[in-house]
Amino acid sequence: MAATGPVDLTGQVALVTGAGRGQGRSHCLALADAGADIAALDVCRDLDVPAYPLATRAELDAVVADVVARGRRAIPLVADVRDPAAVEAAVAAVESAFGRLDVLVNNAAVVTSAPFWELSEQQWSAVVDTNLSGVWRTTKAASALLRRSPRGRVVHIGSTGGVRAVPEFAHYVAAKHGVVGLTRAMAIELAPDGVTVNAILPGAVDSPMLSGLADELGLTPDDVHKRWLHDQLLMEVISPDEVTGALMWLLSDPARHVTGHCLAVDGGALAR
Repeated sequence: MAATGPVDLTGQVALVTGAGRGQGRSHCLALADAGADIAALDVCRDLDVPAYPLATRAELDAVVADVVARGRRAIPLVADVRDPAAVEAAVAAVESAFGRLDVLVNNAAVVTSAPFWELSEQQWSAVVDTNLSGVWRTTKAASALLRRSPRGRVVHIGSTGGVRAVPEFAHYVAAKHGVVGLTRAMAIELAPDGVTVNAILPGAVDSPMLSGLADELGLTPDDVHKRWLHDQLLMEVISPDEVTGALMWLLSDPARHVTGHCLAVDGGALAR
């Protein structure tokens, strides 16, 4: 494939967590457009934490239908990445349906906001267990299949909060810092099998998660975006497809020697 050519994932299988909407949906459709079959995973129910609504089964089914309309195979997987048994069952379903797994995109995440001394045990646990332990848990369950792939790729969707502090998001920051460390450790351990592991660090993205956080805080999405945008050099909200563009480059042949890397898509926030 030429360095400037399209990404060709024909014959490959991708598992995307948090696939029901937002960035996850964007990732699934781009992967399908590149030729991959898709296993789309989401929790498909609301939780005590966060308080905002999460993706529904109807939204997940719509993603699957959109993938099928593109001529690719797809399966919906309903699972909570905090539940080891559910995650293992989901990966087993991928193997049963497709016989392989080549790409894992750890996109599932939740967020709440408060000063660290006001966070409840439940808030801390929900955010850290989803955003950090869920990444480890899903990659662990998928590792055997990924190691058998001719070109296994793992991409974690992190955050600029993974390399800098964001006030009133201590649990989110702690989890995303953990994802950065996990990315590097996994890259080292999977390198002998030719599997690359990278992370993307988005800035302020137009997403249901940030909109949900706004509702939870009694703010408008614009108010929440401004909280994140003031550190960006390019003060525009980032669209999900820009994060997807970075994902697709990390899956391309020209990026085959990129591993253990954290790629910021952040409007220059980390340049300060």
